[in-house]
Amino acid sequence: MKAKSNISVWRIKKLVNKFLDIDITKNTRTREYVYGRSIYFKLCREFTHATLEEIGQSVGRNHASVIHGLTVFDVMAVYKDTVLSYYKDLKNILLDKSKEDLKKYNDETYYKIKYDELLIEYRKLLSQVSEYETQDT
Repeated sequence: MKAKSNISVWRIKKLVNKFLDIDITKNTRTREYVYGRSIYFKLCREFTHATLEEIGQSVGRNHASVIHGLTVFDVMAVYKDTVLSYYKDLKNILLDKSKEDLKKYNDETYYKIKYDELLIEYRKLLSQVSEYETQDT
């Protein structure tokens, strides 16, 4: 099974809306919105642990709409080069963002977290040493 990233459904929705210059939550069945939502559904399935129901609710739809949107994506990816092109571009952006997030976490946060954990452990050990010293005297 492929590992999922830590990218949220909300972040993907924001990116798709901005990239396609539409609001995929709009209640319409025009082609550009249907294609936009289908790209969004596909990206959510690949990058999140969200259920079909959660993905659907994020754009005012249900799980059946997500399943249908994934089917639409598979068909349109074959026949419409623009849909596949938009999907690939968005996927690359998300992959780059997840790499940046991972790097940021590793570089900035990892050592701070470790330092804080070691500092807590050090303080506990100091208190234990002082307890033993008071017991000996």
